[in-house]
Amino acid sequence: MRKEVSSCICIRKAYVRLLSAAMAAFIFSCLPLSAQFMSKQVNLTYMARRADIIVQGTVKEVKQESLPGYPNVATTRVTLDISNMMRGPEGKTYTFREIKLGFIPKERKSRYAVGQQLLLFLPSPSQYGLSSPIGQEQGRFHIARNATGKWMVANEYNNAGLFLNVLQDIRNEGERLTASQMRVASSREGPVQLDDFVSLVKKLTSLSRIQ
Repeated sequence: MRKEVSSCICIRKAYVRLLSAAMAAFIFSCLPLSAQFMSKQVNLTYMARRADIIVQGTVKEVKQESLPGYPNVATTRVTLDISNMMRGPEGKTYTFREIKLGFIPKERKSRYAVGQQLLLFLPSPSQYGLSSPIGQEQGRFHIARNATGKWMVANEYNNAGLFLNVLQDIRNEGERLTASQMRVASSREGPVQLDDFVSLVKKLTSLSRIQ
C-alpha cells in the first residue's frame, strides 16, 4: 500500500513539474523575440532603437516569486532606484519581472543583487507582465569604479561586439558624433567610461525606432 501511495506521489510531482515547464515555455513564447534568443548578437544601435525602457539605477529589491496567477511559474522581480531614465516612465523607481527557466545554468539564475548599479535596455512588459534585457546579458550593464576611480560600464559580454557597425549605423542616418562619443563607438571590447557611454546612448535614441 505504501509503495502505491509513494508511486502516486512521485507521478503527481512529475506531472506538476511537466505542467510547470509547459506553462513556462508557453509564456516564454509570448516574450519579444529579442528577449528570447539569448545567443543572438546585437549591437548598441539595435538596443537603443529597440528598447522601450532604458534605465540606469541601483537595485533596491530582488524577490523570487511566482508569476501572479501562475503559481508554478518562477520569476524574479527586480526594483531599481532610478538615477537616469533615458527612455521610459517617470518615477523614482522602476520594477520589472523576469521569468526563470529551467535551462538557465544554476550559476546564472541569480542575476541581480541589492546594491548593484545597472544600466538596462528593456522591452515593454509582455501580456503576462514579463520583461528581460534586450539580448539578455548583452542588454544588462554593470557600473563600477576602476582602479583610478572613474565610473566604467560594461555588459556581461564585457562589451564584446557591442559597438560593431555603430559608426556605420550613425553615418547611414546622416548623424554625427562628438569626439567622446566617437571614442566609445570605436571600442572593440572592455569597459568604457560611463558618462561617454550614456552620451552615446542618448544620441542613438534619437534615431528612428524599430520593433
